[in-house]
Amino acid sequence: MSECSKQAQSEKTMGRSMLTVSSLTFCSRIFGLLRDIAMGWYWGASDVAQAAYQVAFAFPNSLRALFGEGAFNQAFVPIIADSLENRGEEETWRLAERAISLQLSLLLLFVIAISAASLIGLALLPTDTPLRLRLTLTILPVLMPYALFICLSGAFSAVLNCLRRFFLPALNPIIYNLVQICSILLLALLWRNDEFMALLFFCLSALLAGLLQLLMLMLAARRHGFVYHFNQHWNCPEVKLLCRNVLPGLVGAGVMQINSLIDRILGLYLGSAAVGALNYSQHLVYLPVGIFGVAMGVVCLPNMSRAWGRQDENEMNSSLNYAMRMILFLSLPCAFLLWTLSQETVSLLFYRGAFTLEAVRQCAWTLNFYVLGLPAFCLAKVATNPFHARKDTRTPVRIALFCMCLNLILNLILMQFLRQGGLALSTSICSWMNVILLLKLNRKHQLSWQPNQVLKAMLSLTLMAALAGSLAWLLRNFLQTLTFFGAKPQTALHDLLVLIIAGGSAALSYLILNKIAGRPELKELVQALSAK
Repeated sequence: MSECSKQAQSEKTMGRSMLTVSSLTFCSRIFGLLRDIAMGWYWGASDVAQAAYQVAFAFPNSLRALFGEGAFNQAFVPIIADSLENRGEEETWRLAERAISLQLSLLLLFVIAISAASLIGLALLPTDTPLRLRLTLTILPVLMPYALFICLSGAFSAVLNCLRRFFLPALNPIIYNLVQICSILLLALLWRNDEFMALLFFCLSALLAGLLQLLMLMLAARRHGFVYHFNQHWNCPEVKLLCRNVLPGLVGAGVMQINSLIDRILGLYLGSAAVGALNYSQHLVYLPVGIFGVAMGVVCLPNMSRAWGRQDENEMNSSLNYAMRMILFLSLPCAFLLWTLSQETVSLLFYRGAFTLEAVRQCAWTLNFYVLGLPAFCLAKVATNPFHARKDTRTPVRIALFCMCLNLILNLILMQFLRQGGLALSTSICSWMNVILLLKLNRKHQLSWQPNQVLKAMLSLTLMAALAGSLAWLLRNFLQTLTFFGAKPQTALHDLLVLIIAGGSAALSYLILNKIAGRPELKELVQALSAK
C-alpha cells in the first residue's frame, strides 16, 4: 500500500472513530443539558445553594482533570498504546495495574487533605461570613470522594480507548446525568421546602453516579481481558517513566484547573448570580467542545502515539492536519450561530421555574464572551497531542504557566468593567494564546509539519461561517418583529421557531458555501458517515 493510501486510510479510520465518539458524546451532552435545565428550573441561576454546589464541585472536578481525563491519561495512553504495540497484553495489564494503583493512592491523599482543610476552614470562619461560602465548605467533604470514582473511571476508559473500544467510555457520562436528573425530580417531590437537605441529597446523588460509572467501565475492561488488582510494585521503568511524564502534566493541568477555580472563586465574590451565569454559559459552550474537540482528541492521541512509536512522522502530520481541519469545519459555524442566537438559546433552554428573565440576560451576556474562544477550546484538545505522543509533557506545562499568569491579570482587569463577562473573555483570550503557542513550538520538533494547510482552511471556513452567521442575524432581527401562530416574542415557542428558521437557514447556507468552494472537509465528513 502506498504512503498516500495509508494516510487516507488512517484519516478515514480517525473520521469513523471520531463520529462514534462524537455521536455518543452528543447523547451524553444532551443529557447534561437536560440536567442543567432541571437544575435551572429547581434552583435558578442566583440561588445560594446552586452557587455553593458549583464552587464545591469544582474541586473534585479539578482532580478529575488532573488524575482522570487530563494529565494522567495524557501520559498513560501513549505508554499503554506503545506497550500493546510492542510487548503484548499480559505485560501491558501488569503495567496498567501498577499505574492505576499509584493513581488511587495519590487520589486518596488529595481527597483526605482537601476534606480536612475544608472542615478546618469552616470551623474558623467568622460569624458574619456569607451563607454561600459556609455552604460551599460544608458540602465539599461530601463531594470529594466523587474524585476517586471519576478519576479511576478515566483510567479504565483510557485502557478501553487503547484497545480501540470507544463506545462505552463515550457513553458512560450519561449515567451521571441520568442519576442527577432523577435526583432533582425526587427533590421537587420530597424536599421543596428544605434547602440544605435538598443540597445534601443532590451531593450524594453525584457520589452514586460516579460509583456506577466506575463499576460499568471496570466490567467492560474485564470483558476485554483487563482484570484489575491493586498492585503496589511501582519500582519498574515504565511506572517511573509514567511519573516523569505525569508530573509536568500535573503542573500544566493543575494550572488550567487553578484558572477554572479562580474564575469560580471570583464569580463567588461577584455574587451567586455571577456563578450561575458562568456555570450555565460555560456548559453551553462546552457542548460543541465535548462533541468535536474532546472526541477528536480522544481518537487522535492513540493514533499519534502509535505513529510516533513507528517513527512515522508523515502519519503524525496527516493526523494533526486532519483533526484540526475537521474541528475548524465543525466549531466555527457553531461559534457564530451561538453568538448570534445566544439570547434565544438561553431563554428556550432555561427560562422557567426559578430561572428568571434577568438570569437569561446575564447568562447570554456571559455566553457571548465564551463563544469567542469556542474554536480554541476545541483545538486545544488536539494541539497538545503531538507533545504527549512524543512523551513531551514539559512544553505544554511551560505554555500553561504563562497562560495562567495572563489569565489572572486579565481576570482582575476585565471583571472591573464586564463582571463575569470579563472572566469569560479572559478565558477565551488565553485559550487562543495557548493554541497558538502550542502549534508554534510543535514546528520545532515536528519539522516536516507545515501549518499552511490548516491556516488556509481556517481563513476560508471563518469567512463562510461569518456569512452564515450574518444570515442568521438578519433573519433573527426580522423574525423578532413577527408573531408565529400566536407565539409572541420572549415565549418558548417563538424562541424555538427563531432558532429553527434562522439557525437552520444559516447552517444550510454554510454547507452550500462549502460545496461551492470545494472545501474537502465536507466531502471527508460525508465519506466518514458513509463508511460508518
